[in-house]
Amino acid sequence: MAQFEEKKEMIPENLYVQMQKQILNMPMDQIKMKVEELKKICLCPQCPTNNDCAKNAGELLFCSTGRSFHCITENKGCLCPGCPVANQMGLKYQSFCLMGNEKAQRFDTMLKM
Repeated sequence: MAQFEEKKEMIPENLYVQMQKQILNMPMDQIKMKVEELKKICLCPQCPTNNDCAKNAGELLFCSTGRSFHCITENKGCLCPGCPVANQMGLKYQSFCLMGNEKAQRFDTMLKM
């Protein structure tokens, strides 16, 4: 019986994929430390779309946690493209507080192809 080798197209990993793999391989205490590190440089609190409800609820780091649970409903501007978290993590999407985290937006885009 002939054996077939599976050929996979090699797609170069981008920074986001590399960072996600790195985080998945970390122990939970290191993941928590990484999240705290990212929270310190997160621009969500200064964003014009952020509001008192989100601030009081402690919502931030939307690029990782996803959409605002119930506080943010209107886009008043976006700081995501210039955010140090976005640059460090290789993010290409924005408006995470309204549109969902990077992973969700990448998946939605893939489905639309």
